[in-house]
Amino acid sequence: MTISNVTSKQHQAITENELMKQPQNLFRNVPTKNKVLGKNGFSMVEILISLLFIALVMVGISNVNIMANKSSMDAYYEFLAVQLAQEPLEIFRAFGYDWLSNYQSHALADYPLDTWNQVLSSKAGGIQYPQEAELFQRKVSLKSISTSPVKAIRIKVQVAPRDMSRAKIWLSQSDVSMEAIVCERPK
Repeated sequence: MTISNVTSKQHQAITENELMKQPQNLFRNVPTKNKVLGKNGFSMVEILISLLFIALVMVGISNVNIMANKSSMDAYYEFLAVQLAQEPLEIFRAFGYDWLSNYQSHALADYPLDTWNQVLSSKAGGIQYPQEAELFQRKVSLKSISTSPVKAIRIKVQVAPRDMSRAKIWLSQSDVSMEAIVCERPK
C-alpha cells in the first residue's frame, strides 16, 4: 500500500515498515523551491500595483467622509441659524401689532433694533441657547407698512456667523434671513 492511496475516509494506519519500503512516495507531492516561487508568489510589480489601487480607494473613501462631515456641519449650523432667526419673529408676533407699534418705548434688551448683536444666553435664567449659538450675531429690524385699510409691521431678522468663528467656516451661506408681517386687528 502506498501513501498516495491512503485517504482520510479509509482510516487505515501506516506502519513504519510500510514507509521504509517505499521512501520515494513520501515526498512526491511536496513542491520544490523553484515551483513555490514560480507559481504561488507575487512579483514586486504586482504588489506595487495592488498598493496603488488600495491607496486610490482609501483616498476616495476619505474624500467621501470629508464631504459628509462638511454637509452635516453645514446642516447643523444652518438649522441653528434658522432657529435663532425664528425666535424673535415668534415673540414679536405673540405681542401683536399694538405692542410693536410702540416698540422703542419698551424695547426688549435681547432684541435691539437695527444693530448686529451677538447671541448670548441670559445669565438670569431667561432664554438659554446651545453653546454654539454664541458663534452667531443677529439683527432685528421693524418697518411700518401702511395700506389704506390695513396697517402692518414687517419684522425682518438676519442671523449671520460672527467673523473668525467655526460657524463662518462650516456654514455655506453668508446669513439666514426671515421675515414676518404683523397686522393690526380689525376693529
